[in-house]
Amino acid sequence: MTDKTKGVLAYIFSFIGGLIFLLSKDSSRNVKMHAAQSIVIFLGYLILTVAYSFIPVYIPFFSTILYGVYIVAIVFGIVKVCKEEDPELPIIGDLAKKMFGNQIGQ
Repeated sequence: MTDKTKGVLAYIFSFIGGLIFLLSKDSSRNVKMHAAQSIVIFLGYLILTVAYSFIPVYIPFFSTILYGVYIVAIVFGIVKVCKEEDPELPIIGDLAKKMFGNQIGQ
């Protein structure tokens, strides 16, 4: 399986795909970075969704906008994989390095 395929699968299968490729021994540093970023994107979406459910005030279309941002982040990551660019996404890449620096190889 190529690095492009691994990176795309990490984003498509978000948390589970990210964990599989992050902990895999035969994944390159770029694949592990994409996998870590897919986990961070999913966790951010999950945390914001759960936090929104506890807010007593209804904000119209908030969940729709949040889901849209989640999808845009995933698509942006997949585009970076396919273009073979630097794997770091803005803001998300820094969080991924802080959270998974040891697994990525920092």
